Amino acid sequence: MLRTWLRRIVPLSARQNLAQIRRRWHDRASGNEIASVRYLPNLDGYTLQVELSQPIMRSALFENKLSNLRCGAQRLNLSTVAPNQTWSFWSHVKHPSEKNGFVVGRNLVNGQLTRQVGGGLCQLSSLLYHLSLRAGLSVAERHAHSVDIYEEQDRFTPLGADATVVWGFKDLRLRNPHPVEVVFECFVHENSLIGRAYSRQTLPTYTVDFVREQIDVQRVLVNTWVNQQPLCQTFYEQKQGMGLR
Repeated sequence: MLRTWLRRIVPLSARQNLAQIRRRWHDRASGNEIASVRYLPNLDGYTLQVELSQPIMRSALFENKLSNLRCGAQRLNLSTVAPNQTWSFWSHVKHPSEKNGFVVGRNLVNGQLTRQVGGGLCQLSSLLYHLSLRAGLSVAERHAHSVDIYEEQDRFTPLGADATVVWGFKDLRLRNPHPVEVVFECFVHENSLIGRAYSRQTLPTYTVDFVREQIDVQRVLVNTWVNQQPLCQTFYEQKQGMGLR
């Protein structure tokens, strides 16, 4: 097939950049314009609404993952999403290239662990996804991993709370249904990734549950519930203990 042939001869970076251009064109053509990137200088007048903290587990290329998470978190820190606006992960983080400060890390690609510049950023996007559900934001775009590689003792977030991102192809996009602006604070402290959501007014309380249903020996279904209402279903193939190629 033509697509398979192109994948073999065209470098991934070139395909990603082309996909990103195509995505921007499609957004404009469909009227789905992403809000302009805006940051606050500080959090004066804003109050903490939700906080999540995740351990950054030791794995192959651990120090590189720490570096990528610090770089990504810095680019997201104090970013805002106004009422009725859509926030984009990649609009803030930008291209995960060496030029932009990212290094080679561990990435899950086509069901296999590989080395890629920017590897590890999916923990940051996953944190923002889970944080946003608890803050009552709407999810305009989210992609789950197709494979679950973690043993229970190695998980840094509940199964079902993940959101993978791939430059040009997969984004995390969030929409603010609240009448007030929401601000994200993101940073790495020692070996923990921390995310917080702030606003000038108290937001409603949202409970988020990830309920598993084992389909067979290698497949599991996770039902995501927000305030006891079904949000989505995610299927995973279980490959615990997979090593880096």
